Amino acid sequence: TMRIGIASGTHCSQILAAVLRRTQLDAEIISAEDSHREYDIVLAVNDEPVPPGNDVRRYITHRTPGVFEWTVVAARHLLPIAVERGVATPIAVPMPVEPPNSDPPPRSGVLVLQSESQHQVTAKLRSAGIEVFLQDDCQVGIIVDAAASTSRVEPLRQAMAKEKVVTALSTNAAATDTIRHDTNGYLVNDLDEIVSSVQQIVEDESERSRLGFEARKSVASANWSRVVRALLLEGRAGMPQLETFSH
Repeated sequence: TMRIGIASGTHCSQILAAVLRRTQLDAEIISAEDSHREYDIVLAVNDEPVPPGNDVRRYITHRTPGVFEWTVVAARHLLPIAVERGVATPIAVPMPVEPPNSDPPPRSGVLVLQSESQHQVTAKLRSAGIEVFLQDDCQVGIIVDAAASTSRVEPLRQAMAKEKVVTALSTNAAATDTIRHDTNGYLVNDLDEIVSSVQQIVEDESERSRLGFEARKSVASANWSRVVRALLLEGRAGMPQLETFSH
């Protein structure tokens, strides 16, 4: 039986459950100090610490982890970075997000995610008479990601799972990997377009409803079983693979 260690971290229980659904695998959650036990493969997310001397395979969800084992990535824009890190055939599998338990009606409150333009956009929205909240809560139905180059996929997908409408810049690779413009969110060209698109969504409840429904639908197919299958794949060869994304 193959022994799998799973690094302790945010998603370890979901990964453990996905591994245990596969037959012939013995798996447990481990800490970086568990060096006395032998594992055939150790699975980790981003730069979670692992015991030395194992075949380590990582699921990378954003650009910054300083590790080399970029085995499977959470979005297309991370594939070239994985190749730069020396992974011959990285695979992209979309980031799974937990759906909420209830179906709240779409709301019109706005939250601006952290980025270099966060304060500027917040000021522009407020001067246009739009209420901007300082933290995500049940009043918030619209999420603005004003990052110019690349933000993180996970907060966008978490918002979409809750039927929140995400508006982001078309220069943001994490957003263009996640959002289809005018189908499950908005991709716009500059900060002024962010303000006008948010104004439109605030005022049009049926549009907010439509985009939120499509957003939730587009992230619903991702699951940890697909991530685990990609991490455990043997004999990689050829071009980087792209798992079927939800769009």
